[in-house]
Amino acid sequence: MIPSNPMVDETVAAAREGDRAAFDRLCRPALARLRAVVRRMVGDPTETDDLVQEALTRAWASIGRFDGRSEVSTWLCRIGINAAIDHLRGQQRWRARAQIAYANECATSMELGQEVGEVVMSPAFRYDAREHIAFCFTCVGRSLDPDLQAALLLREVEGLSNLEAARSLDITESVLRHRLAEARATMEREFEGLCALVNKRGVCYQCSGLREAVPDADRQGEPAPALTSFDARVAFVRAADVDVGSSQPLHDLFWRRIRAQERDGRGSVEVGEDCAPSASDAE
Repeated sequence: MIPSNPMVDETVAAAREGDRAAFDRLCRPALARLRAVVRRMVGDPTETDDLVQEALTRAWASIGRFDGRSEVSTWLCRIGINAAIDHLRGQQRWRARAQIAYANECATSMELGQEVGEVVMSPAFRYDAREHIAFCFTCVGRSLDPDLQAALLLREVEGLSNLEAARSLDITESVLRHRLAEARATMEREFEGLCALVNKRGVCYQCSGLREAVPDADRQGEPAPALTSFDARVAFVRAADVDVGSSQPLHDLFWRRIRAQERDGRGSVEVGEDCAPSASDAE
């Protein structure tokens, strides 16, 4: 049990009595963490907005059962992650190479290519490799079963213990370990064939290509390091700001376009000549 805080206890008591203003005060300090967790799960900014509101609605409906045995932020994030799981269960899973399909469309569509260029060329834009790798991590994560994705997110990215993650998902630690192992194996396999930072035969060169497209050196940020292990990539993702970072306008655009693309099943996931170097070129 967390240490008692009289001010928090008083606010919780008022909220449980139906004081909505007290509930809002209780949740306000936890909103940034809630948004970040949900954003890491679904990626798309519109879906994130909707699910944060859904989580708050669920939290208000269940405030009478909040017993103070966990931090408010932990309780709220547990509700948010489960709202995201429910949402994703009703969605078609994305292809692991959804980004390749989008890159192919951008390479053949003047309109799509131009809108990416306009964001990158904007004086306010700054490329951040950590944010882009976090974007890739969530994008590929949406090809997983949502239960597996949530286990990976809570344990590996959010850093919860097995017990904390299992409680958040209302499962046993044994089930959590099984889901985590399956999620890790799947993500490692997909990244091995997709990301050039993990394997030089990876087909995706967005990290270097986007950075080089930024015209001003002071807006390019640091180059992405070679991430030769899955754990190294996760550590890089953990350090990223996924909701209000300097690269966010670009990633918001990517999310909107890829969401529509995957909904409609558009685009080839085969690497086109205009999309990225071939495997032989990478050697």
